[in-house]
Amino acid sequence: MKENVVLLGTNQNLVGVVTEPDQTPAANMPAVILFNAGLTHRVGPNRIYVKLARYLTEKGMVVLRFDLSGVGDSSVRTDVTSMEAGVMDDAKHVMDYLERTRGTKQFFLMGHCGGALTSLGIATIDPRVIGIVMINAEGGDTQWDEYDRKRKLSAYYENYYGRGALTSSEKWKKVLTGKASYGSILRNIFVNILWHRISATFFKLKKTLFAKPEALTRPEVAALFANIPSLVERKTQILIIYSQGSSGLERTQLLLRDVRKKIGDSPRFKLEVMPRCDHTFTMIDSQQRLYHMIADWCFANKPTTT
Repeated sequence: MKENVVLLGTNQNLVGVVTEPDQTPAANMPAVILFNAGLTHRVGPNRIYVKLARYLTEKGMVVLRFDLSGVGDSSVRTDVTSMEAGVMDDAKHVMDYLERTRGTKQFFLMGHCGGALTSLGIATIDPRVIGIVMINAEGGDTQWDEYDRKRKLSAYYENYYGRGALTSSEKWKKVLTGKASYGSILRNIFVNILWHRISATFFKLKKTLFAKPEALTRPEVAALFANIPSLVERKTQILIIYSQGSSGLERTQLLLRDVRKKIGDSPRFKLEVMPRCDHTFTMIDSQQRLYHMIADWCFANKPTTT
């Protein structure tokens, strides 16, 4: 395995790392490009990009992970262009580089969180992209973030009092001897458990039963998901991965209501839910399952000819 730092872009402002096998890469395999998870450095959360790149390279794939302009080690752009246009231009330079130096004409784009949406957006405008992997895509929506906060707070205190306090003789002793903070207990039960649970439930019901797809998230995110049917028609392979219990999964499933009506049971579209994983795949076991799933998908969807 070889890893080399490369400078890309018109002004060489983009810093990336190419990971490639010592021998000839697997036949007909597209190169993989990994996009920043939001403003996270190109190593990815918990270094999952580094580990994923090396895992895929061991299977015979070429992988390039890099920092978009103004993120990580890449310097800001010197022109006056929108953020969206700048991201698209950065991606074009990276694909052009791999096509010029490695002869790669087709690409799998992948990203975690914000990088998932970046991958989807670039795929819609560049036909060289024949597959995308979206990992725990989030849209930064205030309402959904608040829903997620209330849901998790309620679950935490339910677990604390249901499994912790009620079974602790020491805590019962404090309650019975007047040494407990009764105000805190009542506040946690009525606010952090009951009210937050009710509030989260009503929010979910409202979004599920009454909201139009474009009202479920930021307009630009809804517009990206609306492009999925045309990508499937273009024969682009799409894999969406979510950690079980993610609020992003709930939002995406709602956004996919109309999408699924258009694409039906197309084998080019796949949604996978991974149990026992948090958002950033903190546990080693969850990381390994993620890498294995992605590698299997890559080899199952590589073209028969380049």
